[in-house]
Amino acid sequence: MRCLLALLVIATICAVQYAEARALLEMPIPRTSMIRDREWHSFVLEYNRPADLNSRVADQHFVQQLDHFDASNNKTWLQRFWYNDQWYKPGGPQFLMIGGEGTGSPLWVEGDDLTWILLAKEVGAAAFYLEHRFYGESQPTGDLKFESLKYLTSEQALADLNTFILAQNKVLNLTSPRWITFGGSYSGALSAWAREKYPDTVYAAVASSGPVQAVVDFTGYLDVVYNALHSYNPKCAESVHKGFLKINSLVTNSQGRDTLTKAFKTCTDLKNADKNGLYTFYDAIIGNYMGIVQNGRGYENIPELCKRQLGAESDFNGVVDVVHWSSQKECIADNYQTVIDNYKKAVFGTSSGDARSWLWQSCNEFGYFQSTDSDLVVHEFTGADIPVDFYVQQCADIFDASLDNSTVYANVEKTNSHYYGQKGYNGTRVVFPNGSNDPWHVLGVLNATNKEVYPILIDGANHCADMRPPFGSDPPSLTAARKAIRKHVLSWVNA
Repeated sequence: MRCLLALLVIATICAVQYAEARALLEMPIPRTSMIRDREWHSFVLEYNRPADLNSRVADQHFVQQLDHFDASNNKTWLQRFWYNDQWYKPGGPQFLMIGGEGTGSPLWVEGDDLTWILLAKEVGAAAFYLEHRFYGESQPTGDLKFESLKYLTSEQALADLNTFILAQNKVLNLTSPRWITFGGSYSGALSAWAREKYPDTVYAAVASSGPVQAVVDFTGYLDVVYNALHSYNPKCAESVHKGFLKINSLVTNSQGRDTLTKAFKTCTDLKNADKNGLYTFYDAIIGNYMGIVQNGRGYENIPELCKRQLGAESDFNGVVDVVHWSSQKECIADNYQTVIDNYKKAVFGTSSGDARSWLWQSCNEFGYFQSTDSDLVVHEFTGADIPVDFYVQQCADIFDASLDNSTVYANVEKTNSHYYGQKGYNGTRVVFPNGSNDPWHVLGVLNATNKEVYPILIDGANHCADMRPPFGSDPPSLTAARKAIRKHVLSWVNA
């Protein structure tokens, strides 16, 4: 699930036709930043809209309540959604893709090669996409000020979902609706929570790569990154480790910092970097390895990463080569205050605005801060470069001093108490697909908590892999996972 310099929206690229999808998937993926200088874990689809669907999936807006939990607050706002009934058959189910931590798109209901749309076509479902409050054009207050962000919570978002579904039942005159929610990553967690909290409204759910366990210090993230590299090629993981050991040595003296400044082309001179500046620098470098393991596909993947890492003149140069190949930036972030200022001035309707919104949710509800504090990472991977307090401090520096260390930890504990975490999840009729190479799987439901919870761990797959269009090159584990998801959805629809 975010806090460095460039604030661009990232993407999983899907396509309408097989050839178009394959071509786009092979293209370099632009980067985003949230806590790390890399893409966050949501999807933004990119492909040309079929001309005959232009009018069918035009932007629509729903009058939504600002605060579902304050009866005295009558303020409303317009929530954007898209609806496609191209494949709907009378009496068919309603599929709803839940918007996550990014700007929504009508492409979600147009892409007839997307896994959930393939299912919609098969069962005659209507397809909906509901944009999340405070992302994209769905702006309840018209700004992202600290005072306004109190209305940005997962609880409010789930209440939005419930209100929207109940209204659509009336508008479409649905007498026996069967709403099945879908989502990936944060919206995957929302999909699971929607079934848990609103079982009379949401009939079933598919929760792809959903991190339902909140945690402040998410040390397990980098553990998975290391294990994925080591599993592919132990020499590759060893080379990365040696490269970071060299960086850790160079950063201790002026001459070494000069070498790092030139090699990595940092945005400012590392000779003048303070503690937070060095943390920012490490964050930017490590983020490239994290992004490739989490989202790697097409040309940016683990085999290509290791090819570059091992093909360089030295382990240190291997890290340099991987960073420049992956980041595609003019300079590498190393100025903490620049990061803070960028988040402070972010406005809605932009990718930087979406990033500010997600950082708020991280500070206020989930944590998910990916430090280097685990024993495995310290001794075998990058070293003890970035403490979790570095990320927690950003909450206070960007939003308000009240978001101090104790408050952030208390917020995360409250979230787990409300949703019961990964071991206490009590929804039913829910599928939880996760990829073993996806660092977020550590926070997902991996073991059935009741007889109607269906975890699927996809060997070798990365983040939200089951949601993408199927290809002939997909590993057998991914093909099998899609078949299992289909089996469960069909059983719910035909029950």
